[in-house]
Amino acid sequence: MCGIIGIYEANKDNSRQLLDLIQNIKHRGPDHTGIWYNENISLGNTRLKVVDLDEKSNQPFISRNKRYIMVFNGEIYNHNLLKKKFKIFTKTQSDTEVIIELFSKIGEKTFSLLDGMFSIAIFDNQERKLYLSRDPFGIKPLYYSFKNNKFIFCSEIKGIISQKKKYTHNDHSIINFVKWGGLDHSNETWYKNIKNVRPGSTLIIDKKFSISEKKYYFFSDNVKNQKIDQDNIPLQFKTLLKKSVKDQSKTIRSIGTNLSGGVDSSILTLFLKDNKKEINTYTFGYNEKKYDERKYAKKVSSKLNLKNFTSICSSKDINKHFINTLIMEDEPFSSFRQVSHHKLYEDFKNDGSTVILEASGGDEIGAGYTGFLWPLYLDQLKKDDHNKAWSNLLSNLNLKKNNIAQISNFVNAGIENQKNYGVCTSDGQRIMKNSLISKSYEKKYDNGPPIYPKDFESFLQNSQYIELFHTKLPRGLRYVDRASSGSGREARVPLLTKEIVEFCFAVPNNFKIRDGELRWFMKKSMKYITNNFINLKNKRSVADPQRDWLRKDFKKIVFELFNSRKFGNRGIFNQNEVVKNFEHFLKKKETHSLGIFQIFITEIWLRLFIDNKPSYFKDAKLDEFIYETN
Repeated sequence: MCGIIGIYEANKDNSRQLLDLIQNIKHRGPDHTGIWYNENISLGNTRLKVVDLDEKSNQPFISRNKRYIMVFNGEIYNHNLLKKKFKIFTKTQSDTEVIIELFSKIGEKTFSLLDGMFSIAIFDNQERKLYLSRDPFGIKPLYYSFKNNKFIFCSEIKGIISQKKKYTHNDHSIINFVKWGGLDHSNETWYKNIKNVRPGSTLIIDKKFSISEKKYYFFSDNVKNQKIDQDNIPLQFKTLLKKSVKDQSKTIRSIGTNLSGGVDSSILTLFLKDNKKEINTYTFGYNEKKYDERKYAKKVSSKLNLKNFTSICSSKDINKHFINTLIMEDEPFSSFRQVSHHKLYEDFKNDGSTVILEASGGDEIGAGYTGFLWPLYLDQLKKDDHNKAWSNLLSNLNLKKNNIAQISNFVNAGIENQKNYGVCTSDGQRIMKNSLISKSYEKKYDNGPPIYPKDFESFLQNSQYIELFHTKLPRGLRYVDRASSGSGREARVPLLTKEIVEFCFAVPNNFKIRDGELRWFMKKSMKYITNNFINLKNKRSVADPQRDWLRKDFKKIVFELFNSRKFGNRGIFNQNEVVKNFEHFLKKKETHSLGIFQIFITEIWLRLFIDNKPSYFKDAKLDEFIYETN
């Protein structure tokens, strides 16, 4: 884990500004801070040492021919193979040196050969070109801003924003979030003139400050070229995952897993133990039993004879950590659960593993969400008659044929989400009512629902693609990155290698969902090795006590915010309708808590980042912040 930052500006020495801004990302790399500058460009890095302790591996890193200077955030798991294949001589054991020397040999083709998670910046001091590249699935973040011949990039938005200046919010991102559910769905951010580098792409900024973008990773083509042996799908998956965990377990620092007790995190823990004698497991939970997963994690850790550290998150903890979590995230998050995730890392940052394996991506690549049943049904309709397809749908839903209300809700949600992806939950509830949004604001800034690519013939594959690249996974990866980096730790995601993701997408539908079992082939593969101590049944959706907390513990805070003059004058929401909707919600009537939370966090974000300076409210409690800013 590292933080990278740079400023490329016409006819100006920007090294002093970089020295100021790099302080905002020191949490990402507590072991070393390095800066290189020349004429009108400055590059910086904050380093967390996890593979090579040698000071010679500190960044910025200069190539042997002195032409290229690089800063890098991530891990490259095949760097030794590339070193051998291209006959690269190195003075260190670091992957950083392999990358820059390979770039010296073959240029930007380098990025397509890297197996790992990364955001990379390389400056060609001869051609005066800056290259920015990001891994295929966007595991490592990279943001940039370009204005008035000044280009700034950084691992986090907070490294771009100077506390001395005010930044303008992006109204199109806000309306996409509150109306269409879009969050981390594009390269836009909540700030005007700040974007992120697209996954699997390279930005090139030349000496005239002309910017071009090149895509180096073509996911759908790779999936279509996959050859699947249908007799051995579960075994193939097991083999791929075991190799990935072995590759990603390499570190000189202590290592552990974020263990929920579900299939993915349990298997990662099991495989990791095969490679490391001493590992720790970490779990967050709630006092509310129906949302608490600690019992599942405890069962797995006990069976494997591992230490399990638990972090309990209460409504009081939410109140205490909410603002700091939002400061660390830079942009809104989708539920209170992200605060719990941050608290887990914070609780054990001084007494635990430096490297953590996270089980992100399993549901997206394996078809593990209930919402995937509708596109599966549409795929079946293309080859079967209506009656057979409908019968299969009901079977997969595990619903009785006479449960008309549930069936109707599911169908309506499926139809709506095929038109406007993500506006409904799988039970048919619309997350945000249109009446809650100001008509004038909507008319001015709403450009319609996000248009997602449909690169596959299969409805199911297209839905998985959207979740993987545009909705659930991108926001989840942001949460994982900020939670881990905020406490100076490195999170790795073994399920998200090119080999695994491409293979899983190419698996036929009937292996993904079968007889009501979601992610069937993944669970089948685990039966070879689990000895029945891991629950392989469909796990309930990830949940937290958000609904209960909003109705009880945060009732007063929410009312205070929604009834405030500042909220009403903002002009984004219809204040009277918002208040009525919340009152409706308190009566436990049909109003989704996600919509309440979206309105709530939008207003808090605007107050924190646009109306004020975040640093002023660091360590402030949520209720204190609301009362002070009303």
